[in-house]
Amino acid sequence: MIPMHAIATDDPRRLRWVIAPGHLPPAGTVRRAPGRLGALLDDGAIEELLVRAGDMLITLRDGNDWQELGDRVRDALGEALLDPAGWQVDAAPGDDSGLAEIVTELLAGPIGALAESHGGSIELVSVVGTHVTVRTSGACQGCPAVDSTLHDRLERELRRRTGERVTVSTEAQSAPRAWGRKLLSLIVR
Repeated sequence: MIPMHAIATDDPRRLRWVIAPGHLPPAGTVRRAPGRLGALLDDGAIEELLVRAGDMLITLRDGNDWQELGDRVRDALGEALLDPAGWQVDAAPGDDSGLAEIVTELLAGPIGALAESHGGSIELVSVVGTHVTVRTSGACQGCPAVDSTLHDRLERELRRRTGERVTVSTEAQSAPRAWGRKLLSLIVR
């Protein structure tokens, strides 16, 4: 099974699914998905599947809730990710996937390892043009050294690898809550 976890969003119909690097289809709006996930999309239980760098947003149609469909969607998503050829995705405007891949690689590698060694973590939220937004959690959240890590290390390495004037900022929202398999049914009804 591909490692993934769900994070609540401000919209109770939408969950953000963080998925292990290298397993996501191309960024954009999913028009067709393989297997049971495709059936949930086709029958209208899922209103929207949006693939971004490092995650996927899944929005349920009104009248459906995560308590009822959470386990089915998670299992169907896990199966669908094993079939990369079965996805039909409308590309996101301004494909930033090259930069997103580099960010994902660095956060899964040396930059992420540095944060993890201090009891924290950094995850990619979005890439728009040459602007990267990340989310910090654990010991990284509120740490005075986080600016040094993000700007002196991550931003410098991104600029070196891309030759672009990449900027990195942190998400201004409060920390997300990760939901495990047993807690998935507790998401806001």
